[in-house]
Amino acid sequence: MGLTDGLTLFVSSFFAITLTIFIVIYWKKIYRRTFSNLIMRLLIIVLCQALALVSIGLQVNRANGFYESWNDLFGTSSGYTQGIAASNLISPLAKSDLKNAEHPSAHSTLISEVITGASSQVTSLVELDIPNSAVTEMLSAHTLNPHKYRFAEFLTGFPSQPKMWFEVLRIDGEISRYNALHPDNQVIGVFPEINIAGHMDLECMNFPNGGPQTETWLSTDIHDYVAHRFAVKDSSWGIMGVSTGGWCASMLMTRHPNLYAAAVSIAGYYRPALPLTDSKELQSAMKQKYDFTASEKKLTSVKPIYLTASLGDRYSIRETKKFLAHHYSHLHIEYKQLKSGGHNSRVWVSLIPAAFDWLQRNIAV
Repeated sequence: MGLTDGLTLFVSSFFAITLTIFIVIYWKKIYRRTFSNLIMRLLIIVLCQALALVSIGLQVNRANGFYESWNDLFGTSSGYTQGIAASNLISPLAKSDLKNAEHPSAHSTLISEVITGASSQVTSLVELDIPNSAVTEMLSAHTLNPHKYRFAEFLTGFPSQPKMWFEVLRIDGEISRYNALHPDNQVIGVFPEINIAGHMDLECMNFPNGGPQTETWLSTDIHDYVAHRFAVKDSSWGIMGVSTGGWCASMLMTRHPNLYAAAVSIAGYYRPALPLTDSKELQSAMKQKYDFTASEKKLTSVKPIYLTASLGDRYSIRETKKFLAHHYSHLHIEYKQLKSGGHNSRVWVSLIPAAFDWLQRNIAV
C-alpha cells in the first residue's frame, strides 16, 4: 500500500476506531490487578493514540502533498538509480513516450520521467504538462513551433513533490484555462523534483566538496532536457515557486538571468534557510555565496518579480518585509499582501491564478 493511497488511510483509520471501540467495551473484562496487566493496558492505549495520529498524518499528507512515497517519508532513498537518459542526450518526444502518460485535463498530457542531469549528475524526476496541440506537433513534425509555445518551471516547497502542483494546488487547471484562451501562445509546464536528497533541505543550492548540485540540476540540466525533449532552442522561461520554492525561483532568476525572464515567489523568503543542524561554517559560506543582493547587483537588465505574503504567515511576511526594505535597481517588483492566512496550501491556491496570469505576461516569447 502506497503512502498516499486511500486504502492505506482506510486501514489505519479502521484499526484506530476498531481498537478504541474494543477497549471501551471490554475494558472491565481485560482488567487484572497485576503489573503486567497494567503495562498491557497502557500499551493498548498508546497504540490507539498512535494509530489515530498516523491516520491524521496520512490525511494531512494527502491534502498537502508533502511526501509521495514511504521512501520520501523516511528519507531512505529517492528510488531513482538511473535515468532514462542524460538531460543533454535525450531524444525528441515520440509516440513511445506517451504509453504511461496521464491526462490531468481534457486539453493536456502529463509525462513523468526520471533523467540524469548531465552537469549536476543528479538523477531525479521531472514532470511535463504539455498541451495536446504540442503533443500533436511533436508526433507529426518532431519539433515545436517556437513562436507558439513558452515554458514555465514550477517549484514546490520542502518537503514536497511535483505532484503537489496538480493534486493540491491545481495548477493544471490554470494552465489549461490559459492555453484554451490563447491557442497561439500556450504555456508548457515543467515540474522538476527539488528534494533530491531525502530529508536533506538543500534550499536549491550547489553544495561544496562533492555535495548535491541542486541549483545546476534545476537550471542548466532542466533547460537542456527540455531543449532536447522538444527539439527547440533554449529560451528564457518563467519560474514560480511556493514556500522554499519561492526562494528558489527568485534566486535562480537572479543567478541565471539568461535562463529566466520572470519569477513568482508565493509565501517565499529571500535568503537560504538551512537547518540549524548544519554547521555554522557551512551556513555562513552558503549565505555568502547565495547573497541575493549581491546577485541582483550583477544583473545587467531589469527583471520582473512577483511576490506574495500573508500577514498571518509570520516567517514569510517578516522575510518579505526585510526584502522590500531594500532598493533593487535591477528588479521590477510587484507585491501582493494578504490580510490573513497562514503558511499552507489553501492560502496558496487562492493566490495562484493572479500569479500565473502575471507570469505568462512576463515570459519572453
